[in-house]
Amino acid sequence: MKITQVTIYHVHKRPTTGQRPILVRVDTDEGIYGVGEVGLAYGVGGAAGAAMVKELAARIIGKDPFRTEAIWEDFFKHTFWGQGGGTVVFSGISAIDIALWDIKAKALGVPLYQLLGGKTREKVRAYASQTQFGWNHPGRLVLTSVEQYAEEARRAVADGYDAIKVDVLAHNAEGQLAREGLTGRLSQQTLRLGAARVAAIREAVGPDVDIIIENHANTDTGAAIQFAQALEPYNIYFYEEVNTPLNPELTLAVKDKTTIPLAAGERIYSRWGYRPFIEKRALDVIQPDIGSCGGLTEFLKIAAAAHVYDITVQAHTAGTGIAEMAAVHAETAIPNFIIHEHHQKTLLDEYTQLVTPVVQPMNGYFTAPETPGIGVDFTEYVLEHSDIESVR
Repeated sequence: MKITQVTIYHVHKRPTTGQRPILVRVDTDEGIYGVGEVGLAYGVGGAAGAAMVKELAARIIGKDPFRTEAIWEDFFKHTFWGQGGGTVVFSGISAIDIALWDIKAKALGVPLYQLLGGKTREKVRAYASQTQFGWNHPGRLVLTSVEQYAEEARRAVADGYDAIKVDVLAHNAEGQLAREGLTGRLSQQTLRLGAARVAAIREAVGPDVDIIIENHANTDTGAAIQFAQALEPYNIYFYEEVNTPLNPELTLAVKDKTTIPLAAGERIYSRWGYRPFIEKRALDVIQPDIGSCGGLTEFLKIAAAAHVYDITVQAHTAGTGIAEMAAVHAETAIPNFIIHEHHQKTLLDEYTQLVTPVVQPMNGYFTAPETPGIGVDFTEYVLEHSDIESVR
């Protein structure tokens, strides 16, 4: 079997989120193809990610898709910037790597998790992620009152979830993005508002629902410590991206001042990027994104390294159903899985129309598809609403 073509689909801007997913298809001479995803649909760098896939694709035409380790090593060792790492390089590698694993599983007629070590669990517990945008509405909400934060948490629990994640500092009392005032010492007003939102959520969902607090690294070390101390009474499951993910010593400084487990990983790439966080045990939960950390090949190595240090793994997911199902398969297989992220935007029509079948959790749990490969594919909508480039 040989790779004959790689096609990049840069989906047109989504009307609600403003995001542009980047999907990839790798074709072979035996008619079997695989699909992957670049983890750069949001923020800046999406066009660079699509361009990176195009450049990397030229290196694999004519190669055997089963040789995932050799292809990954070629990308890493022989592209010069591969060994520099970073968001764009590893996101490009990730998309192709996911598609190659999809091809292998399809060619062998097995669901992807079988190639990743088989099941260590029958189903994958999920949490409702980013409830500050509302939960299971036709669009995104702008929450202002403490009561609204509580109500959206209740909606997620009513959908069957027993865990939620929310950023209670991202928006001020008027619903505007709080880009300032989250570093140094938090003002008493900000501190009270954030704590009141968490208190209302805890009261709304009761003691048995896990609450994850997300800071999106908008706080620095001092502010993260200050807010962690305010969170202590609310039995927080873990506290995510509390400060910049570029310095594990800063994460350790927060960890030293709180009993709440710390998590991060969306902006950490490859086993080399994770190494200091794992060896210093700066994080209790690592969150590699399969669409940007280096793909499935690298995700498995990162997870194995974390297992040595009793660190648990939650794949970061904020893409389409392709990235999410790749994560579900991996989390079905790895032994140190903790919980799966199910993002608010994956419920929106602008995302569900991209992938078929649409796989959603049942009563807060995902089950990995049993069809060969990842188990999902692009829809015709993607073909009609994308900027498309092919490499042959």
